[in-house]
Amino acid sequence: MSASFRAVLLAAAVLTTSAAARPPETEPVRYQVTPVMQGADLQALEIEIRFRGDADGETRLELPNEWGGETELWRRLTGLTVTGASVAEDGPQARILKHAPGAPLTVRYRVSSGAAADPRAPYRPIVRPGWFSVLGETVFVVPADSAGRSASFRWGRLPRGWTAASDAEHGAMGRPLSVDDVVESVSLGGADVTVQARDIPGGRLRVAARGSRLFTDAELADLAARVIGADRSFWNDTAEPFFVAMTPLEDAAQGSVYRGTGRTDGFALYGTANVDLAAYRYLLAHEHSHTWVPRALGRMPEGAQEPSAYWFSEGFTDFQSYRSLLRSGVWSPEEFVARLNETLAAYAASPVRTAPNTRVVADFWTDYAVEKLPYQRGMLLAWTWDRRLREASGGRLDMDDVLLRMRDGARADGAGATFAPDRFFATYREMSGVDLSADYARYVTDGAAVLLPADLFGACAEIRTETFPAFDRGFDAEKTAAAGNVITGLRADSPAYAAGLREGMKLVKREGGQPGDSRVEYVLRVSDGAGERLIRFQPVGKGEVTRQTVVLAPGLDEAARAACARTMSGA
Repeated sequence: MSASFRAVLLAAAVLTTSAAARPPETEPVRYQVTPVMQGADLQALEIEIRFRGDADGETRLELPNEWGGETELWRRLTGLTVTGASVAEDGPQARILKHAPGAPLTVRYRVSSGAAADPRAPYRPIVRPGWFSVLGETVFVVPADSAGRSASFRWGRLPRGWTAASDAEHGAMGRPLSVDDVVESVSLGGADVTVQARDIPGGRLRVAARGSRLFTDAELADLAARVIGADRSFWNDTAEPFFVAMTPLEDAAQGSVYRGTGRTDGFALYGTANVDLAAYRYLLAHEHSHTWVPRALGRMPEGAQEPSAYWFSEGFTDFQSYRSLLRSGVWSPEEFVARLNETLAAYAASPVRTAPNTRVVADFWTDYAVEKLPYQRGMLLAWTWDRRLREASGGRLDMDDVLLRMRDGARADGAGATFAPDRFFATYREMSGVDLSADYARYVTDGAAVLLPADLFGACAEIRTETFPAFDRGFDAEKTAAAGNVITGLRADSPAYAAGLREGMKLVKREGGQPGDSRVEYVLRVSDGAGERLIRFQPVGKGEVTRQTVVLAPGLDEAARAACARTMSGA
């Protein structure tokens, strides 16, 4: 054997030994997404995943199952194949791969929904002839126990003239990417997708959008940059790119719909064409605040128990969003008060206002009133506890200080080390000397109604508390909307029935009245076989409600308005 041949064999042996010795989990999981076309129409998204199998020769593959109220998401995946391993089902949402120890594996499958962007279920994968919009939780398969494992992402060949964008691309922009990041991503692509870029503190913002709306893509990008910039300036700890995807929804049967969900380094917006830009101010602020609340503050309960802590993750996010919008000038004091009053009115009128937290866990995804309860309850508790902290510290501290110290603590010992609510209570007690456990039991666990302190905003605004008869429209509003605005669930003992409203009438328009306020006459334009007419009634129900209203101090000049904006926002 020649010396040169021995050298080649030795080198090969070294490489083989090195590859075998390298733990599979140290190598990245590589994702690629490619549009599959038939002529000019998109048929599916082909997803390819390359990774090394486990060292023991058996790897469990987990398929999407439940997220955002959707179930059996694995049904939307077809044609799953694996190169380098045999495949066996382990129930519908998992596969067991048998392979050589640490073998390179390639998983391929397709996602093809063909579904319209349904306002009632916006988070489903959307694959249409000319475009797509998908959340990672609903489409990406992952090797079991790969949380935190490094990952890469890239687009396959895009159709001519198409643009695709995703926050998963941030791995190629200098931000370390993990499998978790790919799963918690949003991707938008199509022939008419535009991408606007803006500079923000610590990085670059991209806003991808498609479809027609009441505002331009550039106006959306400008607003997003302003809202995100304000939050980043407050937390002062972020230096990475950010991504926003705007997905259009089909027209709703009644009114307008806009929703959103936060990503670690971006968020997804959804809306019908009739939503104006002002509506997205709150949504942008709320979703971006999720970058910190609760992600940077502690971990959340998992699975079915996750909604048990939504009073913190959603309610405190609303609290922080409202303050940020006022502090940054995106909202005026009048807009801030108006939005806070909307929340107070909705909370007062909620049929589940005093429901215990167990009800939130059980019905969050199936009952709209229950879904809104932890947002309302948590935000009002945040305002109440902010006031108590300022009082206990002689005005030196407020809730901003608690959240920032929580962030610092989570950074020191790991955000996943402690439940975010537990970290909050411990930090609050440490800073104020006040134990909130009795409040938690009363307001969150048991569901007692939360009332804001009358002097919450000092001389800038008064908190008025009134008690009046409960509101009752007499019919089921949700079922009526779902039935195409045909009156459904009308009760014969209601004022609406006494005024002439009947089951099966077509609701044309609400001409008067304020949902939740029995003191304002309700006026409905309806139609039936006899034509259109107005039905008028006082929407008074059984029992009483206690409602609070914020009233901005009258006669404030510009200097006083600016001072009050600082006071009410905690600046």
